[in-house]
Amino acid sequence: MTNKIDFHTHFLPEVYVDYLNKYYDGKADGVRTPKWSLEEHLQFMKDSNIDHSVLSLSSPHPSLGNQAETIAIISAINEEAEKISRTFPEKFSYSASLPLPFIDESLKTIERFADTALGFSFPSNTQGLYLGDPKLDDVMALLNEKKATIFIHPTEPQEQNIDAAKGIKTPLMEFFFDTTRAVVNLAQFQIFSRYPAISWIIPHAGALLPIIAQRISEGNKFLSAPTDPQPDDLLQVMQQKNVHFDLAGMVLPYQLPTLLQIVKPDQLLYGSDFPYTPAATTDKLAQKIEDTSLFSSSELNAIFNENAGTILTNQE
Repeated sequence: MTNKIDFHTHFLPEVYVDYLNKYYDGKADGVRTPKWSLEEHLQFMKDSNIDHSVLSLSSPHPSLGNQAETIAIISAINEEAEKISRTFPEKFSYSASLPLPFIDESLKTIERFADTALGFSFPSNTQGLYLGDPKLDDVMALLNEKKATIFIHPTEPQEQNIDAAKGIKTPLMEFFFDTTRAVVNLAQFQIFSRYPAISWIIPHAGALLPIIAQRISEGNKFLSAPTDPQPDDLLQVMQQKNVHFDLAGMVLPYQLPTLLQIVKPDQLLYGSDFPYTPAATTDKLAQKIEDTSLFSSSELNAIFNENAGTILTNQE
């Protein structure tokens, strides 16, 4: 099995587990909170030939409490990730979270962790505040100034009033919809062109973007009025060198070939989604990527190592 750098993997510090127990009875997004420890994560990395992992928070974002509680939890989570990355610098980097929807405190958090974090994690929405919303412009401006990397992670839509498919677990369908919704919103508000120094990591092979991007890009050309603000062209955005896609989840045999009709292999990053995806399953999914005929051996090495290594090196 090829050695890998893992750009989509999670950690569950005690303060976050306590939050999930308090507000979701340990079943956020309808899924029981997985067990996690640093020792188990290191063993997973050893068993799965993962040389380096970028830790980040999964869904949901801890923002159901009041402002003080949200800020305190986010601070504790980031400090724990910072401690892990400093203790095991060869093994771990981290993506810091922000105390959204509180803008001033988010700006302070960026300044506090910009020097030690590889980047910053954003849920697709925080209590209905979606990526791309003009309320986040000051945050985007500061991240652009820092030439930061943004890790997007899906979460549950703020409101689900549709009766259909209510029994489907949120990660199986709504995560893909909400990732797509967030990225389209970013393009709609010209975030990619207005803040070109930001790098982006879009999860799960772009979710539904490979299918819907052409429809949106072409449709905007004849559905928008001449006086309407012109969104960033979604197809062009997906092809930018500062936009990457992690391959966490079941991307073969259907999703990845479609994505590759738009983007190049040097935009792809490996992601395990551990511990939310069990180790045995992550290994099977990684093996499918290794076994596919879509890539040459050099392209596979780039996906598992070199593409991620370039991002890590650029942040040092």
